[in-house]
Amino acid sequence: MTIGSILQASIRVLVVAILLSGCASQANPGAQAIRETLQRAATAAEAEGDYAAAVNHYGNLADRRPDDIDATLGLARNLRYSGRAKLAVEVLDKAAAKFGDQVLFVVERGKANLAVGNVTEAIGFFANARAKDEQNWETHAALGIAYDLTESFAKARESYGRALQLSKDNPVVLNNMAISAALSGDVERAIATLENAPLAARHSPQIRQNLALFYGIKGDMEKAEALAKMDLDEASVRNNLAVFSRFRASQSRPPTPVTRSQ
Repeated sequence: MTIGSILQASIRVLVVAILLSGCASQANPGAQAIRETLQRAATAAEAEGDYAAAVNHYGNLADRRPDDIDATLGLARNLRYSGRAKLAVEVLDKAAAKFGDQVLFVVERGKANLAVGNVTEAIGFFANARAKDEQNWETHAALGIAYDLTESFAKARESYGRALQLSKDNPVVLNNMAISAALSGDVERAIATLENAPLAARHSPQIRQNLALFYGIKGDMEKAEALAKMDLDEASVRNNLAVFSRFRASQSRPPTPVTRSQ
């Protein structure tokens, strides 16, 4: 039996218990238990990368608790993770009257808009969130990504730098800062950013494979291959090395980094 089926069975048991109580005035404890079960299910699904299930659970929570910002943010976030950012934008737009003055909500609106290509709108949301709370590292990091998409690399670097001041050695920020450097043409700085990252961050496959990419762009195929082999199968390694070689031959725009965090 899967975790999902166990959770569904638990919810059914709770519902039956409420019905058998025969007293509507006593339904609140059961309803609370259902909400708690849904919350646990949503959190577990998101942690396991089952974003479709997380959307379902958070959607149920948001229906039951329309004034719960965490349920709304969870729904929007997992819609974005599952490739349905347009729907995430719609969910957040509808909830803006309730939560529009809260920083985390504004940041999520920015991320959803960024995911659908509304870069100008996203920058506006991130700037608004930064004005509300300058101490939130996530706002600065997200703004850096938006600036990268407009090729405003100096502004992006400044935003990532501020994010690192607020969240030292954050691997997500370091990864995106390195990608930004590579996109701006400074591959040496991109490599240095990841090579100098804390050991725990360098154990991330995401960071290793971006570092492999940067070495490939530089032309250091030996290091690129060694890093690629740590996480990829032989066919994928050969394919990546071929891409790096074609890039070196053409000296065109760098290949897109394998993974970007948001």
